Amino acid sequence: MNIHLICTGTELLIGHTLNTNQQFIGDCLDRAGYRLATERCIPDTGEAIAAAVREELARADLVITVGGLGPTTDDLTRDAVARELGARLKYDPEVHAVITAYLAGRNVPVPAESLRVQAMVPEGATALPNRNGTAPGLWCPAPGGKFVVLLPGPPRELQPMFRDQVLPRLRELAPPEVVRLSFAVCGRPESAVAEVVEHELATFPGIEPAYCAHPAQVEVRLSAAPAFRERLELARARLTECLGDDVLPAGCTDPAQAVATMLLERRLWLATAESCTGGGIAKTVTDLPGASAWFCGGVVAYSNDWKECLLDVPDHLLTDHGAVSAETAGAMLDALFRRYEADAGIAVTGIAGPAGGTPDKPVGLVYIATGLRTRQQVTRHLFPGNRDSVRQRTITTALNQLRLQLLQNA
Repeated sequence: MNIHLICTGTELLIGHTLNTNQQFIGDCLDRAGYRLATERCIPDTGEAIAAAVREELARADLVITVGGLGPTTDDLTRDAVARELGARLKYDPEVHAVITAYLAGRNVPVPAESLRVQAMVPEGATALPNRNGTAPGLWCPAPGGKFVVLLPGPPRELQPMFRDQVLPRLRELAPPEVVRLSFAVCGRPESAVAEVVEHELATFPGIEPAYCAHPAQVEVRLSAAPAFRERLELARARLTECLGDDVLPAGCTDPAQAVATMLLERRLWLATAESCTGGGIAKTVTDLPGASAWFCGGVVAYSNDWKECLLDVPDHLLTDHGAVSAETAGAMLDALFRRYEADAGIAVTGIAGPAGGTPDKPVGLVYIATGLRTRQQVTRHLFPGNRDSVRQRTITTALNQLRLQLLQNA
């Protein structure tokens, strides 16, 4: 199944909106065992949409378009695709009734003509109900046994529609072409992970590896033909054994999830003290549902005065060693246990840049203190990259450092 994606929207081309829809669709297809062959982004004009659909249909079995299904004058995908397919647009009273009911439940007045525009369906097409908005998706047959699928642009509308209505139809058209398994590795550079993976896969022919590097973390993706599913499982088991504790548990995409599971199981409470990350660690853990059962809170202390006042870091320690030091990180961590009565803690201090570095303490220098009341550790790091990269590497490394300590204290 050759699948092509067209994303419409001038706002995407000029950088006002990040195209998360392409990422979502590509990831969903990959996990389902299909390949997205190509993606293109075009302005939201009728001519550009029609030309793109025509060109992609000449090469693809399934063309997916995203955006341009609303009721305004710049929503032209429905009309352009219908013209390209030679299909007349017809008013569908059932679609109109669904849209009207959706709006009535939210007490949102919409002009009658706008409702009628969104209730127009190309002949032969199937409307895909939109439970999170007004614009239905459209599944349109095309000449030569091909299909064009039209999806709304807002992610909260597109994502459930794609998962619940597009993927099942795709599975009816063609079986998955590939089986994929993945796992995440923390604490090893991508090159070191790849060296282990490729050495071990020499004994598993037919298995192809791929790597997706994130700050301080690598996702390993293994692919094989459906006939090699059992071999793929054996290969993953072998690799996770070789990489040991650096592999996150199955189902965990980042160390925060693994930390959460262990803290909850042991009924331990985590607290954080952050300087250079500005609350990023606390945000990461509270992004997880149920964090209130194991996370008691965090302190963001950038200035020395706040470090002294809220984290009891002694003035002489800051004077002798500086805010960015192993001693300060350790004192910040200690306050989480003494003053805030946490069972587990993470404290970080560093220089994220772009300014503020010195020859002795360059940009990217970070001290991470983590541990339990009975086992604490302070590590020094010199992270590469810009401000965002340094901060994200600090967050992931700190959480992974605590994860490894929790494993050692099982």
